[in-house]
Amino acid sequence: MFLSSSLMGGIGAFARYIEAPGLFISFNRSFAGFLGMTAIFLATRRFHKFRNFRISPAVILTGIFLGLLSGLYVMSTQMTTLSNAAFLIYTGPVYSTVLATIFLKEPFTKVTGLSLAAVLIGCLMIIGIINYTSGEGFTVSLDLDPKYMAGNLVALASGVAYGLFLFFSRYRTDVDSDIRSYCNFTFAIITLGTILLVNRPDLSEMTARGWTVLVVAAFITGFGAFFFLTVASKILLASELATISYQETIMATLLGIILFSEHITFTQGLGGALIIAGGVSQIIFSTKNDKQEAPAKSGADKAFADSTSS
Repeated sequence: MFLSSSLMGGIGAFARYIEAPGLFISFNRSFAGFLGMTAIFLATRRFHKFRNFRISPAVILTGIFLGLLSGLYVMSTQMTTLSNAAFLIYTGPVYSTVLATIFLKEPFTKVTGLSLAAVLIGCLMIIGIINYTSGEGFTVSLDLDPKYMAGNLVALASGVAYGLFLFFSRYRTDVDSDIRSYCNFTFAIITLGTILLVNRPDLSEMTARGWTVLVVAAFITGFGAFFFLTVASKILLASELATISYQETIMATLLGIILFSEHITFTQGLGGALIIAGGVSQIIFSTKNDKQEAPAKSGADKAFADSTSS
């Protein structure tokens, strides 16, 4: 899982060397992952799992938001610092929890409230609304840095898409994980491909180096990362997978500092730490609740599946 999240964290660095829009890069990354998954399915003869599989709106929406979160994230890495992009996308688990509280009637606990507060404050610190100086201490200001403001907002949007991806993943838990992953990649590339067909990207500035980096990035951060994730998912618990995945933010930050001399302030570092703390605590708490409420949850999933088939 450490290798998987490290490879995923490298997509932003690769994107800086590719003269193409983030959505185009993300499409190729997802397509490489799809090809890799297809190869794994063929090699291990897993396509038989699709027998009696019934697709539903939740499965489709999960794939759509996977495509959107991936595309928006890669876009943001080209518009803001790698650390900001990585920290802000990982606000997703908390958004998912809020949606589950509203629509799935899951309890809004003290842990949820504290996690939400930590992530919110962390976002404000990274964006620049909350600042810290030795002379004035913590201050609140709407005078945002125009250099990174648009990129930070795109990164926040990727976090929202990530939250929606996690939220819809909570439905149809009866679907085999291999089938769900394959469907996720399928609908992700359909979503990104449709956007690219409507809004065709300008690739006139692509160089030989850019195409080479694109191919390498697609297979390393797409197929390679997915392969290690598949191996890890057979060994680790869901909470362990999700918690270790936050290491991606550290990798992205280090790459930004080493490769591009990006500067991270004390306030941004503190904000990133708050986002990680809020997200990880919510993941661990939610996983414990899922184990305790498994019978009730399976009944809710069956009811949803019945409603979507009518």
